[in-house]
Amino acid sequence: MNRNDIINRLMENDSTVLSFPNRCEEWGSNKYRGNCTGWIHAFLIWKYKVKKFAEIFAGSGTGYDVCRDMGIPYIGADLNPNPVRSGIMPIDVISEDVPAAFCDADMIFMHPPYGQEIGIPYAGAMYPDPTGELSRCDLGQMPWEKFISSLNAVIMKYYASMMPGARMSILMGDVRRNGRFYSMLSDIVKPGELQQIVVKIQHNVQSGNQVYSNRNYVPIAHEYLMIIRKNDTYWIAFQMPKQFTKDIRDCKMATWRDVVAAALRRLGGTAHVSEIYQELKGHAKAKNNRNPEAKIRQTLQINSMFVSKERGVWQIA
Repeated sequence: MNRNDIINRLMENDSTVLSFPNRCEEWGSNKYRGNCTGWIHAFLIWKYKVKKFAEIFAGSGTGYDVCRDMGIPYIGADLNPNPVRSGIMPIDVISEDVPAAFCDADMIFMHPPYGQEIGIPYAGAMYPDPTGELSRCDLGQMPWEKFISSLNAVIMKYYASMMPGARMSILMGDVRRNGRFYSMLSDIVKPGELQQIVVKIQHNVQSGNQVYSNRNYVPIAHEYLMIIRKNDTYWIAFQMPKQFTKDIRDCKMATWRDVVAAALRRLGGTAHVSEIYQELKGHAKAKNNRNPEAKIRQTLQINSMFVSKERGVWQIA
C-alpha cells in the first residue's frame, strides 16, 4: 500500500478514539487469533515520526508489512520458532535478553496475549510445540496473576534497553470471564512518562458474535493503546499497581458509623450491643479509644441509620 494513501487514511482518525472497520488485507493475517489491524502500527509511525519500529509478540507479521509500506526499518520478536517474516526473530521475551537490534528503535510496540482466561493459546495452536516447552513460556496460557507478573517484567526489561527519547506503546484490552472482570490497563506497569491513552474501537471480533443470557454488564467493545516515553538515561520512574486488603475495623479512614454498621451486617443485621462490642474488641478502632464501649453506644444513638426496637438490641434502619 502506498505511504501517502496510508497517511491520508490516518488523518481521518487523528484523535484519541481510533476506529478502523476495514483492515488492509496486505498486512499480516486476520486468521491469526488476536491479530490487530495494521492501522495501529501505521498510526504510531505517522503520529510519532518513527524512524525504526520494533515489535514484541510479532505474530502474523502485520508490523513487518506495515513498516515495509511505510518505508522504515523493522525488527520483531515472537515465540514462534519459525517466524512468518524474515524481520522477526524467534525469542522467548520472558527469559532471554533484549536483542541488540531493539536498542536503537525509537518505538517499541506490543500487543500481548491476554492470559489463559481469554482462551487463545499460541504455542501448540498457532504453531507447533511438540515438546510443550514453548507452552510454558506462552503468556496466552498463563493464569492472570502469573501473566501480568511476566508481562510487567518484559515491559520493564525492554523499557530499560530503550534510548532516552524513545517510546513504548502497548495495545491492551479488558477480559470478562466467569463473572470476573480483568483489566490490563489497571494491572499493567507504567514506566517512564505516560504520554497518551488512546481508545481503539474493536471491529469484527469473534466475541462480538456471542449471545449472552446475562446482560447486567456493558459489553466490551474497545481496547486501550498506552504510549509512554523514556526521558532519562539512568532513572527509571514507574508506577506498579498493587492491591491492598485491610480490615475496616483496623482502618483509620473508616468512621465509627462505618465500623459499627459493618459489625451489624456481619451479625445478620440485628444484634445486641454486647455482640457489637465483641466484634470490635481487639481491633485498632477499639484499642485506640479510651472507652470503646461508650463510643459504640454513642454511635448507635446519634446516627439515624441505626434503630433500636428493644433495649440494647440494634439494627440498621
